[in-house]
Amino acid sequence: MKKGIALFSIGLVMLMLGIYLSINWIVIGGFLGVGGGLIMGWSTYFLAQKR
Repeated sequence: MKKGIALFSIGLVMLMLGIYLSINWIVIGGFLGVGGGLIMGWSTYFLAQKR
């Protein structure tokens, strides 16, 4: 459960940072935004697992 929450938090920060940086640096912000979204999506696998 803690692994899913950690990945979700990191993904959320990366996504927000990517949105902010895409104002000036489009490529870097785009990569951070897409990477953060992927990490957030990947974290749902760990959050939904039954133990």
